[in-house]
Amino acid sequence: MWALTWPVVLLDRLAVAYVAADPDLRERMARGVEALNARLRADPLSVGESRDHGFRIACPTGLVVYFRVDAAARTVVISDVRPYGR
Repeated sequence: MWALTWPVVLLDRLAVAYVAADPDLRERMARGVEALNARLRADPLSVGESRDHGFRIACPTGLVVYFRVDAAARTVVISDVRPYGR
């Protein structure tokens, strides 16, 4: 199991995107973030795609999520979240 951290500012940004979405997209976003969190806690290096400077990217429904994995410490930190596809 890996430790997963969502900084408060990014949880706030996620909430803003969620509130701005229509009810159907909200439901899909919630399921997508829940599934992403579970995957990041289980095996983060298999999630999404690698990017420059040690970042990785994943795209649950309606969102783009950047994160960093520290394999030595077994930690994952969300570094950015943005809405997309609207």
